[in-house]
Amino acid sequence: MNTAAEVGTVLLVHPGIYNDFNPLAFPPWGALSVASHLRAHDINTVVADLNGQDIYASMTALLREHAPAVVGFTCKLGLAARRFREAVECVRRERGDDVRIVAGGPLVSTYPDPLHPLWDSVDNLLLGDGESALLTLLTDPEGANHSAHSEVDLNEVGWGMWWPELGDYVRPAEYWPNMNARGMHVASARGCTRRCTFCYLNTHVPGKRFRYVGAERLFDRLIDLRETFNTTGYYFVDDCFIDRGQHRLNDFIEVNRSHGNPFVYGCDVQLPDLADPATLERMHTSGFRCLYLGIEAASPAVRKSLGKGSVREPVETLVNRALDMGFLIRASIGIGWPGETLEEMKATVDLIGRVDRLAFDAYKFFPLPGTPLGESAYWAARRDMALTKDQLLEDSYADYSEFNANYSGVPDAELEEVWGHMLDLEQSRLAAYAATPMFPPPPPAT
Repeated sequence: MNTAAEVGTVLLVHPGIYNDFNPLAFPPWGALSVASHLRAHDINTVVADLNGQDIYASMTALLREHAPAVVGFTCKLGLAARRFREAVECVRRERGDDVRIVAGGPLVSTYPDPLHPLWDSVDNLLLGDGESALLTLLTDPEGANHSAHSEVDLNEVGWGMWWPELGDYVRPAEYWPNMNARGMHVASARGCTRRCTFCYLNTHVPGKRFRYVGAERLFDRLIDLRETFNTTGYYFVDDCFIDRGQHRLNDFIEVNRSHGNPFVYGCDVQLPDLADPATLERMHTSGFRCLYLGIEAASPAVRKSLGKGSVREPVETLVNRALDMGFLIRASIGIGWPGETLEEMKATVDLIGRVDRLAFDAYKFFPLPGTPLGESAYWAARRDMALTKDQLLEDSYADYSEFNANYSGVPDAELEEVWGHMLDLEQSRLAAYAATPMFPPPPPAT
């Protein structure tokens, strides 16, 4: 086994999801968790978030300052994949083969074939949780010859409070509509209990399982953040904060109640989560104020094909009721779904019109490999084609955006007319969302 001294310095890098926008929006919680685990085993580990920064300039500076023996990357989809490739090329340009490059994250789970051109010059892929997998690779001399796959107990891994830059991600109260609290984005779970047919979590390792930090442990961590950074607002960026059985939510609400509900929160939700007014009331009492809602489409048939779950009440009834209770909602809504008709697209736009307080992010469907909808709409046939390296890379750089192809069967001109209307509504609604007045914060803990 290699000792910590023999491993050398490990540099963990989050290449970022933007080129030149919002560089301090999201702390690199994944890299911080992995780094905390390595540091607990006396391995010198450095974390760098390059979101919104020039990749070549930043990576060059990091390599020269820290002289790492290992560089690990958090790899995400879309523009982040392109930034990852630029970072890899920079490492090889500066250090040649003198550095071991390791990659993990959603991009690896989505494109796990080590022969894919995404992984040119990459020595190891980490499937699943990177904490124990990377430690094994670094300390086991045989680890250099295989990809690693493992999972950890999220209650046992570190929180990253040691990282000097963490406080830079705190945002003032005016940054958080409807929360009125100095706060930050927090990650506390991996995986999901739902099975949306278009979601990248279909390829999540290990086995798409949902794991999360327990309520007491999570609340203790929020207390640590408050004591260190004077934060009282936390927006959870977990893909699934509310599990289907709501066990996690119920535990978290109870812990908050026992401590006097001292914080305000935001989290992701699905339409079935809005079905029970009593649950919403308990969430609001606990401090939840902002919800990011996965609507995706108005048509029940389309939503069924997406695996979004069924609701008995009209979508606008659910949304308006939550809005009336004091929640601020921003939603994700798409068009161009496989099999979607023009009438169903227009019904989605009509739904937006009927809920005039709903802010939303518009997108066109994009087929991801390994997802049921992506495979049937695109990838099953695509794999039979003789694709060049450049074509494979361009496929892997794509993401949900306005530039995606039309997979619905509706003529392009008709889809674009609906899309143009959606974009107009999106801009006006997001402007109103950003201007939402601040509600009073909850009372202090007693």
